[in-house]
Formats: sequence, structure tokens, C-alpha cells
Amino acid sequence: MPEQRDAGGTGADDEREAEAARGLARMKRLTELTRKHTKAELLRMAYAGGLVRHNSPEQWRKDEIASAVVDQELRAAARVGADRPPAPPAAVVPAKRPPVRHHHDECDKTVYEGGSCTCDLIEQYGPPSERDDY
Repeated sequence: MPEQRDAGGTGADDEREAEAARGLARMKRLTELTRKHTKAELLRMAYAGGLVRHNSPEQWRKDEIASAVVDQELRAAARVGADRPPAPPAAVVPAKRPPVRHHHDECDKTVYEGGSCTCDLIEQYGPPSERDDY
């Protein structure tokens, strides 16, 4: 028998979406910490956040220490404001704008975001009007 949903059952969906968003934010922060900090720096951060030495964290892998730091940050954020989501990482880099390109006369310029023009092909093989394969 197929599972039935009640008419107002979006609460579970909202909770799943919120959990997915928290997981994504956690993974982004974990990746950021792992890339930007050495194992020694992460250990200092973990100890400052309250990690105890009885589990021998010096023998942990770098990603395990970063995971402990992220968990500490999330618990601290939950204590500070239970109704607010954790703050995004401090070092948010703005998206890079593509360089301004001066197109060739016979270039098929992009007509949609993410598309590519034919300037590289023109530079490599010459303009379509001068090629036999076009």
C-alpha cells in the first residue's frame, strides 16, 4: 500500500530540507578548515574549543580534528542563539567575474550564461570564412 501524506504534512519536508542545509554548511566549513589550516593549527583550535586530550587527538587525522572543530562551532552557535542558524564562514570569497573578452568579427558570442564563444577556435584554426571544414 503506498504511503499517504496528510494535507499539512510539509513539516517533515521542511525538517529534511533544514537538515540537508545544515549538513551542506557543515561540509563546506569542514572543507574550508581542512584546506586553510595545518594539523597543528586545527589541534590548537580544538583544544581552545574544549577538546580533551584523553582520546589522543594528536594521533587523529587532519580531517577528524577539523570535524571536531566544526562540531564545537555548531554547538557554540546553538548555545548562543537556538533560533538563529550558524553564521556562515568568515572568509566568504566573492564570485570571480569573467574577464572582458573582445570577440572576433566571426565569433559566435555566447547567448546564455555558461556558454562559450568560438574565439579560441578562431585563434587556433582561423576564422570560419577562411577554413575548408566549416
